[in-house]
Amino acid sequence: MVLIKSVVVPKMVSLDAYFRAEEKSLTKNEYHNGIIYPMAGGKLKHNRLAQKVASLMDAFIDNENLDYIVSNSDTKIRIENFNKIVYPDAVVICEMPEYFNQREDTITNPTLVVEVLSVSTQRHDHTTKFELYRTLPSFREYVLIHQDRYHVVVWTKQDTGAWLPNDYIGNDAIAVLYSLQSCPLPLERLYRGIQIL
Repeated sequence: MVLIKSVVVPKMVSLDAYFRAEEKSLTKNEYHNGIIYPMAGGKLKHNRLAQKVASLMDAFIDNENLDYIVSNSDTKIRIENFNKIVYPDAVVICEMPEYFNQREDTITNPTLVVEVLSVSTQRHDHTTKFELYRTLPSFREYVLIHQDRYHVVVWTKQDTGAWLPNDYIGNDAIAVLYSLQSCPLPLERLYRGIQIL
């Protein structure tokens, strides 16, 4: 007797079908070239770090009277070159959002993207997702926040087109977000109230 393993082939769906399903869904799902992938729900520490970084950036933008918009993980990003829709943990847009197909929940012009790293997403966020974001002409800065230690990595696009990483490590470090007029991001404030092992 020969046993043949069955292979499950994911169902391909159109973007329109994805958006219709997403409007009714109780959970978030990303769209990857015709395939819908459910996202794991963020834990409290993850969610607090995403909310805190958005609040710190928003406060700086308000205080400096700058023309940037900060949004949370409910805003989707369309990556046209790879036919993808992804959710960042936080996003900053310069001046005015550009919407994908007039959908006010999906933008095409992020300036800065934040991802809070977890064990399951860390490798993907560092590599594949960064490569996807870099295909967007408006994209200038990528902020990666570790949950288990005082550590923020900021990748900044240079005038040459090269991307330069800066590591900020320790409770007294202050990350600098150059794409937001050198917005300071003190790690002590970012991680305040967050349990670090």
